[in-house]
This record gives sequence, C-alpha cells and structure tokens, in this order.
Amino acid sequence: MSTPDETAAPPQPFGEAEGAPSPGGSAAALPPPDADLAAPSPLPAEFVRYAVALEAPELAWGYLNGRLTAADTGTLAFLRRCDLGPGPGEAFARIHAWATDPSPLAAVCREIVDGRTARGDDAEDPRRVWDHLELSHRLSPGGTDGGETGERQLAAGRREFLLSRAASGRGMNWQDSSALLGTDRPEEVDAAFERGEELVGVAVIGLALTHPDATAILPRVARALARALASSDPRLRHQGIVALAHTARLHGTVDRRCLDLLRRCPRGSEADDDLWAYVPRRRLPWWLWRHRLGEPPRRWLRRIGRALFGARNGG
Repeated sequence: MSTPDETAAPPQPFGEAEGAPSPGGSAAALPPPDADLAAPSPLPAEFVRYAVALEAPELAWGYLNGRLTAADTGTLAFLRRCDLGPGPGEAFARIHAWATDPSPLAAVCREIVDGRTARGDDAEDPRRVWDHLELSHRLSPGGTDGGETGERQLAAGRREFLLSRAASGRGMNWQDSSALLGTDRPEEVDAAFERGEELVGVAVIGLALTHPDATAILPRVARALARALASSDPRLRHQGIVALAHTARLHGTVDRRCLDLLRRCPRGSEADDDLWAYVPRRRLPWWLWRHRLGEPPRRWLRRIGRALFGARNGG
C-alpha cells in the first residue's frame, strides 16, 4: 500500500524556494520560517478552508507530506471543487474521489504535484503555502506568540495565498451561481466588490449560508445593500435582503448598519420576516415593530389604555 512520499527531497523553506516566482512581488517579502515549523503536523480542514484558497497541487502536496489526513484532504477537495465548478475543479474532484482509499489517493496526488508544470499551472513551490498555514495556525488564538518576525511572515503569506488570489478571482468560479452559493471566505466577497463582479450578491448569500461568524457576514451584507440602494439595483438589493434573512435565521442576530439600510427598502421582505422570527424582539427597531403590529404604536397604546380604563370602571 502506498503511503505519502517519504523519499522526496526536503522542500525549500517558506519564501526561499529556488526558482519560485513571486506573484505580485509578495513571495520575495516572505522571511524564512522559524526552525520549529519544519516538522510536519496535520492541520484541521476547518482551519485551512478559511485561511487560504488552495490550488490542487498544494492540496495534493499537503497530503503527501503529512500536512493533512486523508479525510481532511477529501473534505478540502470537495469544498474547492464546489468553489470552482466542474471544469476548473476537475483536479479537486479526482482527489475527492479517492479520499477513502490511501493507495490511489497518494498516486493521484503525486501525479497532480509532478504534473503541475507540464499542465501549465503556476509552478510555485507547493510547500510554501503549508509553511504559511502552520505559522498561521500557531499564531491563532490559543497558539504561541511568534513575535514580530512571525507576524510579518503571517501578513505576507495572507497577502499571497488569500488576498491576492481573491483579488485575481482564482479562489471562486465567478461565472457559476451554484459555486458562489458555497462562498465561505469573506475576502473573496470583498475582492468581488472591488472588481465589480456581476454575481457578487450571490456570493454574499453564499457567505451568509456558510460562514460560522455573523460578524464576518453582516458588513458584507451591508455593503451589498448600500451599493444596491446607491445604484437603484433591485436585484442586488433583493440579494442583500435574502442574505440578511439567512443571517438572522442561522445566527439570530443583526447589526445597526444593516437595520438602517433595511429601513430604506420596501417593507414585507424576507429580512423583515426572519428578523421578527429569529432575532430577540428587544433588539429590533420601532419601525419594524410598527410594521409587524400593523398600526402606529401610539394608536395601539391608546386602544390598550381605553380597554384597561374601561375594565376598571366596569365598562
């Protein structure tokens, strides 16, 4: 039974791969990693999926060199295949197909890594992203302090492996609505707004459906609503409203900025309904109360007052 390649030559340190290109000049800025990053250790898929936009050779290299378990390799391959759709995600589909069988999985991963240059893929050293991920995981909450050098390296790696890829559209298939409904990296949405992507509203809905933290979702929902209102774009406005409704339903929360923008939208929307149903009423504004009760609050209170006064006087 084949196992991850133990005979391969030791990879170059992060940021120092011989002959590796420097996309956007960022690779040259990356200092070498600390010595204790050299030992491979599996990283959790739930961490990796939000931290970077992996290319297929990088995912394959990570499995072959012990950075991921077979199960997590399959999980990430499935998610990236969903990000990219049937054509661009074909290499990820092949990895996912063999994720439960170590021998074919290792063979497929080795073929993808070895063939990346011949296929015309980016020839940058696949190890570099894993050095970044290991440092990022170590510096995450609960990890050890990497000092000023580690923080600089972390920022450079984030620019190269997440922000730059998002800015160029490499992280998602921006022509496929079904792929965008699985968006789970806020940086992808930010970059799409900057590029003026036509389907950015679909990605905002996807973020609302998939991201675990409402504080990462709501600012992007607000950006969609603000842009829609400024440009009188009814489709983007509706997409922002749907995203806000999903956030209320899944997370039970909303923020002041989204409420202020929602007030400028027509009443009776999905967001109105789900905010009323899933967010604590004490956090909702008076205008939504007024809409849901169906008449002005003062008139409603006067009716209650008359009813109470009449009851006390035997009327």
